[in-house]
Amino acid sequence: MKNKFISALKSVFQALLVFAVAAFIMDWWRKPTEPAQAASQPLTMLDGSRRTLADISRERTAVVYFWGSWCGICRYTSPAVEDLRRDGIPVASIALSSGSDAEIARYMKQRGLGFPAVNDADGQIARQWDVAVTPTVILVKQGKMVHHTTGISSYWGLRSRIWLADLAGV
Repeated sequence: MKNKFISALKSVFQALLVFAVAAFIMDWWRKPTEPAQAASQPLTMLDGSRRTLADISRERTAVVYFWGSWCGICRYTSPAVEDLRRDGIPVASIALSSGSDAEIARYMKQRGLGFPAVNDADGQIARQWDVAVTPTVILVKQGKMVHHTTGISSYWGLRSRIWLADLAGV
């Protein structure tokens, strides 16, 4: 009985290790590229306000979230990003090819999403960052990209990455 348990535990550990390595490789492969003037480039939010990444990430690590209303995986990641915003983490989201400002606002309201959003209707911002997939989450500290991940992300996964970025003191 004890040997079966240890064998099963080894199998679970090996599967988790393979998953972690595959996720790391995929993140490396899909790595976005921070544009030269990203920190000072003004972003116009759906509400008409203008923000820069330097401003929102001056005090603490901020989340830049590339997503789309058409993205199935984003339906799982967006609530985690919203929970981060509710917990005081600065968020700037980029809605990629998701329709008009009104359509994006309606989509967000229906799903209880209150994070600030930019309408990247033609994908220009995503191209500037070399964002190849949605969702893509980029952590920015003092205007500079310090971490990124792609695909599904959980609240605690993102929260731990933010904690590590804050701890690193970049």
